[in-house]
Amino acid sequence: MRRLCSQCGTPLNQYHPGNLCYACQEKRLEKMIADGEDFIDAEGYADMLGLDSSEQLKRLARKSKLPPRIPVIRKWLWRKVDIEDWFKQKQRAGDVFRKTAMGIASNLRRCYNDPVIRPPSDTIGSKVYGIELVIGMTAMGLARPIELTKIDKPVALDMLKQLPKKDFPELIGITDWADLTYDRINEDLIVRLEAYF
Repeated sequence: MRRLCSQCGTPLNQYHPGNLCYACQEKRLEKMIADGEDFIDAEGYADMLGLDSSEQLKRLARKSKLPPRIPVIRKWLWRKVDIEDWFKQKQRAGDVFRKTAMGIASNLRRCYNDPVIRPPSDTIGSKVYGIELVIGMTAMGLARPIELTKIDKPVALDMLKQLPKKDFPELIGITDWADLTYDRINEDLIVRLEAYF
């Protein structure tokens, strides 16, 4: 069964990508331009991201690491509006990860340095998420209930997956922050975590 262009009914080659013939793709692009859409080509987008070439950009786009280019046209073009939305979304995700990283670093530091909270070579457990009230040392040296920073666990687990293990070798083999043992926690890890996002 032959495929036909969904606009004009022209027969399409079996290897033809999409469902519009090339002539209909050009008409669609012309209509978008006439409607006042702003576009960025691969070279302009590569410059915007600080990449060395448009080929690097195309590789990233093929791996879905960028917003999708304009569909059903055979040119490497992106709508400016889509790029701006993508940047805003990435910035929001970075802000959430930054806040989560700072909270986890704060809880790790508190639990690591507090002799009342810290058992020898045990896992940190759910204390890292600040869910429960813990008994810790106050500034005056008294053992009292202490509130840790509350952390959104799904965001923290997503962040843990995205942290590069080459930069955080202490996290190799760790799939949950609660599984971190005290012998893997140190001030260097905490500082790197605070500075990463």
